[in-house]
Amino acid sequence: MTRRRLTIDSDDLEMALTWRDPEGGHYLDLTTGEILFWSRGGDGPSEEEMDGGVTEGRLIAIEPLPSSVEYGWMEEFAAALGDSDLRHRLDAALAGHRPFRRFKDVLADSPADREAWFAFHAERTRAAAREWLDDHGVEMEDAPARGRPSDDRREN
Repeated sequence: MTRRRLTIDSDDLEMALTWRDPEGGHYLDLTTGEILFWSRGGDGPSEEEMDGGVTEGRLIAIEPLPSSVEYGWMEEFAAALGDSDLRHRLDAALAGHRPFRRFKDVLADSPADREAWFAFHAERTRAAAREWLDDHGVEMEDAPARGRPSDDRREN
């Protein structure tokens, strides 16, 4: 496989891998390195134009990581806490209804552990992005920072 070297905003790629939107999706433009977002009914290109870019080999669709991957990261993070009260509360959250929401709710009571979770999640997401790029024959040069925080605290 021929490897392409592109300047890519790693934050945009990581967001694309963790963003779930049934009405849209993200694409990597192999000519510019830009991460494009397409949304049904949006102002941007049509679905046919995006599909054409994929067919031409100019665009690669970025499928979000399955929620089971992020669920596994939550299990891994909880397990790393050893035999602690927080671990037991996180395990209970993961075993119940709406585990993603409940996991975050448990961490909201512990700011230091919440920050540790964000760092853990960011590291796992960066690794997933590197693997995704490697699987698609792309070598990334990180784009210059745009003045925003390095970790993403949006709610999934």
